[in-house]
Amino acid sequence: MNEPMIHTSHGNLPVASLQYETRWEDAPDYIKFVEVYRLDGEVVRESAHVYAKRGLLCEPVVQQIGGG
Repeated sequence: MNEPMIHTSHGNLPVASLQYETRWEDAPDYIKFVEVYRLDGEVVRESAHVYAKRGLLCEPVVQQIGGG
């Protein structure tokens, strides 16, 4: 089976050779999960997945048309 690779400034490297970190951020409006891959302290890939706790809010806009 092929080992997953990741492109870095040092060429393509096996994902298993990198340091993998995760963190969670729980804010009032969203939850964010961040994944970071590092090579000797250098970030080579970072991705974030965000879940909105609330839907988008919409406000009606009232405008007078014509008149004269």
